[in-house]
Amino acid sequence: MKTKPFSELRNRMSPERRERNKTRAQIALLHLTLMELQESLGVTQDDLEKKLSDVESTISELENQEDIQVSTLSRYIKALGGNLKIVADFPQEEIVLAQFE
Repeated sequence: MKTKPFSELRNRMSPERRERNKTRAQIALLHLTLMELQESLGVTQDDLEKKLSDVESTISELENQEDIQVSTLSRYIKALGGNLKIVADFPQEEIVLAQFE
């Protein structure tokens, strides 16, 4: 069976589809990062359930949306014991846009 390089298949996709796929990949990476963070902090699923009454819906939102709401991400980070901070990264400086506590 002859295979084609993924780059060739990607080039045949519409720009909209490429952008959707890029967004989905970024969300999947975010989800993996959050799972790794949870594990590294030693926070169990039970711990999260105690801190988030709607943990399953929060996790489901993180896994299944193309656009994650900042409030959803903030609740998840808080359940892990942290605070969410949004930073704009410029070549000369970083500017904190929002901090959720």
